[in-house]
Amino acid sequence: MNYKRLRFYSLLIAMIAFMIVNNISCSTGKKEFTIQGTVQSTENGKDGYTATLKADDGSDFDAVFSQVKLGDQYRVFTVGERLRVAGDTMHLDNKLRVIVSKINP
Repeated sequence: MNYKRLRFYSLLIAMIAFMIVNNISCSTGKKEFTIQGTVQSTENGKDGYTATLKADDGSDFDAVFSQVKLGDQYRVFTVGERLRVAGDTMHLDNKLRVIVSKINP
């Protein structure tokens, strides 16, 4: 019975150690994605808007601007304006979408 208890606690400690190391390695050194482009169109949403931009390499991508996420940095850009955005990314319908957390016009 002591052997089973020792094995259980050893396994538990190993799992906790793995979770700590995994959490530290995933949360450090993460660099925000940054891209530059020109606004092609905008579409209003609930607490902000989504803009379609054309990157310098000619590809199109969407940038989601949220009043809640950007706070004082929130601003509505118009067609033709050039800006650099940074934030997390996702792909929707095979198109890059940036959830903007920083704006550098």
